[in-house]
Amino acid sequence: MKSRRKFIGQSSIGFLSLFALPLSAFSNDTSDFEGLVVNDKEGEVLRLRDGTAIVRIKVSKVQGAQSISFLSESFRPGDAAPIHKHMNEDEYLFVHKGSGLFTLGEKQYEVSEGSFAFIPKGVWHGTQNTGSENIEVRFGYSPSGFEGFFREVGTPFEQPFVRKTMEERRAIAKKWGMIYKV
Repeated sequence: MKSRRKFIGQSSIGFLSLFALPLSAFSNDTSDFEGLVVNDKEGEVLRLRDGTAIVRIKVSKVQGAQSISFLSESFRPGDAAPIHKHMNEDEYLFVHKGSGLFTLGEKQYEVSEGSFAFIPKGVWHGTQNTGSENIEVRFGYSPSGFEGFFREVGTPFEQPFVRKTMEERRAIAKKWGMIYKV
């Protein structure tokens, strides 16, 4: 319970830092970008890892969003987004459904619906589903662009799944400025 309170406290600081985003993340000229609305089941759908982890790209650089991207991911009990760090982007993550264990730096936190994390670039992080149902997270990057990693490492939902080895994933990650811890 103590670690949960600490996580919520630290997450609140991260959440409040979002209010500073207009000063940096939204400082790019968006005069040509009219914005967009993406409904629940819309977005580019990709399968990852063993084919059961589903990522949906909702907002991306390809659509004209230069400052931020927004994605969702659902993965089954026991699965994990391996511990990694981004060298070029800050990341934010919100637990929409389910529960799990979130690693931030050298600490681990129990997370559940409503938990939020802000991850500055260069900080190790990862999410493991320790619950009994799929965990659903919403996350994004600032600036946008890293969503291209998912396009390269994943398989479009409508196509036969192609599993990438960890070595292939590491090479793709390096190209996108991400490093896996193990």
